[in-house]
Amino acid sequence: MDLSKSAIRLLWFVSFVFVALRAEEPRPRWPLSKAIQVLNSSPWARQETYTRVIAGVGSGVSGEKEIFNTFYVRFLSARPILEAVVRIQQLQYGYDGLADADKRRFDEYAAAELLSGFEDWIVVSVGFRSNDPNEESRVRRFFQKETAETIRNKAFLSTDRLSQVRIRTYFPPREEGIGAKFVFPRQIDGVPIVSATCKTVAFELLEVPAASPRLRARFAVKDMLVNGRVTF
Repeated sequence: MDLSKSAIRLLWFVSFVFVALRAEEPRPRWPLSKAIQVLNSSPWARQETYTRVIAGVGSGVSGEKEIFNTFYVRFLSARPILEAVVRIQQLQYGYDGLADADKRRFDEYAAAELLSGFEDWIVVSVGFRSNDPNEESRVRRFFQKETAETIRNKAFLSTDRLSQVRIRTYFPPREEGIGAKFVFPRQIDGVPIVSATCKTVAFELLEVPAASPRLRARFAVKDMLVNGRVTF
């Protein structure tokens, strides 16, 4: 699979909001409110929050005493996440009220365009939120100015067997709100980076503002099983 084709497809279809779903559930028929409610309840998603205490009365942009910087790290290429994105698309297009023929056309489109193209690539997305607008601006500038070359020695995937696998390419944040996207190979010399024998897989990003001293999100591989197979 051509990397550029996969990446363009990824950037094109991902909505401004997406949800996570538990491995044992089929493609959900949730209302949007439920989808948003379960946004972070996923084996493929982690929130990493770094807190900074500000001294003095009335400190902070809006009088905050503590600054909360939260990174949202997700396996964007994981089938459950993609299935959830499809559900968001369904809700946006009024899928549940469509005629059967129109539903079939949507399903064919989803299978061909939304749920394929990631066989060779692992895509990790990183979003950011803070209660300090200055921190949000600082982190946004960091992600926007980085390129695949400049961030290659800062972003890694690691497992029990492999340490610091480097990215193949990188895409800065776009307006869809998902965040920066880091693309890794699924295999090295024919050996999968992540397998069922691994205990954990970790995403690591060095020198990113608002994280101290680095951003690191760990995922339990046993929780990433779908029908007995690791999904990422």
